[in-house]
Amino acid sequence: MKKNVVFIACVPNKERVEKYGSFQYFDYTIKTWEYWCKKNNCELVLFQEPFKKDVKRYRINWQKAVFIFDELEKRKIDYDQVLLLDSTCMIKWDTPNFFEMTDHKLVAMKDMDNPRWVYNSIQAYKEFFDGFECDIKKYVNSGFIIFNEAHREFFESFKEMYLNNVDKMCELHDSSGTAEQTPLNYWLQIKNMEVSDSLPPMLYRCSHIHRKEMFSYNWQLDEDKTPFFIKYPYVWMFSGFARENRTDLMKQTWDLVKHNYTFDETEILLNSVRHKDNFRLSTSRKFKKDIIDFFSDDKFKNMSMVELGSCHGDTTKVFSHIFKNVHAVDWRQENIDISKEMCKGCDNITYQVSNVVEDEWNYPKADVVFIDASHDYPQVAYDIEKAIIYFDNPIIILDDYGNSASDNVRKSIDDKVREGKLQIHKTIGEYAGFKTKSGWEMNDREAVICNYTEI
Repeated sequence: MKKNVVFIACVPNKERVEKYGSFQYFDYTIKTWEYWCKKNNCELVLFQEPFKKDVKRYRINWQKAVFIFDELEKRKIDYDQVLLLDSTCMIKWDTPNFFEMTDHKLVAMKDMDNPRWVYNSIQAYKEFFDGFECDIKKYVNSGFIIFNEAHREFFESFKEMYLNNVDKMCELHDSSGTAEQTPLNYWLQIKNMEVSDSLPPMLYRCSHIHRKEMFSYNWQLDEDKTPFFIKYPYVWMFSGFARENRTDLMKQTWDLVKHNYTFDETEILLNSVRHKDNFRLSTSRKFKKDIIDFFSDDKFKNMSMVELGSCHGDTTKVFSHIFKNVHAVDWRQENIDISKEMCKGCDNITYQVSNVVEDEWNYPKADVVFIDASHDYPQVAYDIEKAIIYFDNPIIILDDYGNSASDNVRKSIDDKVREGKLQIHKTIGEYAGFKTKSGWEMNDREAVICNYTEI
């Protein structure tokens, strides 16, 4: 069966080390695309050995564009569509399968990130192409271009033009600082090739990240410090950086996002929600992981639970993957609306706007209850006693046991333990010393699971 192919030229050209620095950044490009290709059943082809050994004359940027069909044939790869990709491009873990959006047309994206550079490049090659007026408005980037067998004739003609003029192309390359991109644009327009713009450039070719200030984040909210270029675009092109900076920037990016490149279902779930280290109103990542592990036995899968204090739904979503039914309660409609968006696709959650402190309890009966509403001493104590009676001695999960900002929760729990009304079965979540988004450190374990009796 034919597969879609991602073709990356990653030849460490010893002749160009001074210009491009070390080529260690290849590793980060490859890591992201290996994951994406596996996830989307595509074949990753790494062009690591030049087709022509004389890379001083036959530059790598040119070789990837003109010998790509030869290389695929040499490797006996039966392809459907091919993405020719720049080696500086990392792809986000949840990027949709863009091969499904091409309608089998040649797809390339407009490139006007640096209009002056584009204009000068067009002028540099104009004489070679006999004064042809290359339309700058149609100028595309060659670092992300998709095509198929129907476009082979075009690329073969481009190769023929190049091989007949390779020395001149080297000369123009060195004098203009431009490789195959501008000649390819000339050739596309001379041959009147249809070029589809079905993929939005800002999503699938986020280049000049620094110039667009996309290393920044939404500081006004002070909740999520994810840089804009990671949060919104799908493909990050680290071009336009000083050679000594590119590898470091790509490494920093990889270190920040690498945990997302996983096929582990638990990790995928945990990566889809926020945690206490970056969102003060959530539970920690370890809390959520401990909950998943504790309730992993099949004997819990048909249980129902009520969450008192669901807030924005980060923990609610995790609960929905554990229990048969989850009833999320919060006192603010705004929080319920945010929770519904967070838990979109989780069809086993019901929602209720209710003030646990002031309103009469009118919740579905449940096997497990999570108490994370009021943090006042008398109210927490009341919620514990009420839950034991109302839900007929359920398993009780209590958050903020180790909250050093207010010891009311722990005092309430400890007092109920002394009174014999509560039994701590297991402590979960982060340990003392863990620093939260709010800036305070925990002085004990984050949470407790109580009143659980082994079945």
